[in-house]
Amino acid sequence: MKITEITKGKGKLWAVRLEDDSTLWLHSDLLYGAGLRTGDDLTEERIADLRQQAAEHRAYEYGLYLLEKRGYSYRELYDRLMTAPEAQETAVLQALEKLTRYGFVNDARYAEQLAAHYVEGKKYGLRRAAFEMKHRGLSQTDIDDALAAYDNAETISAMLLELLQKKYARYLTDPDDRKSTEKVTAALVRRGFTYQQIRYALEDYFALIGEA
Repeated sequence: MKITEITKGKGKLWAVRLEDDSTLWLHSDLLYGAGLRTGDDLTEERIADLRQQAAEHRAYEYGLYLLEKRGYSYRELYDRLMTAPEAQETAVLQALEKLTRYGFVNDARYAEQLAAHYVEGKKYGLRRAAFEMKHRGLSQTDIDDALAAYDNAETISAMLLELLQKKYARYLTDPDDRKSTEKVTAALVRRGFTYQQIRYALEDYFALIGEA
């Protein structure tokens, strides 16, 4: 099938019009790399291959654009790329393979970043952090490995004590005020801490203010 016209589109896209009135939208790199010119006669196999390469390029470029905004897990980025107009699974998988090979997608590294964000930044307990990370498409292995650095009693105790002092001190003026203590406990459970961790932290907190 012959190329009847090649015209400039938006950005780096070019419209390659064929004699059946269909159009191939190709990135300039693909157009020049293929050496296409008006009047060239393309086989059906060549056209199909060009469409596939164009779809892969679109998925790859869109993936890079998304990754400039924030991190993504492999699964999360796959789901996002598949929502793009005219997305093709084969093309998306090829783009993801390339993004992973070049280091733009790295689930282990992303898990470490999220662990720091949720534990150090948001002061979540490990259970809440793991829950949030799971929803970002990470495997349990990557989640466990990333959270292992925070999974020790001293770290958790220090984090809880800081939360009690900075966020909940106004509720904890009286160790015998059971209602206020239960309110704080419920809030910390929602943050992902265990009852045992909270109980020990409360004991340490009341001991400290008792000494003051």
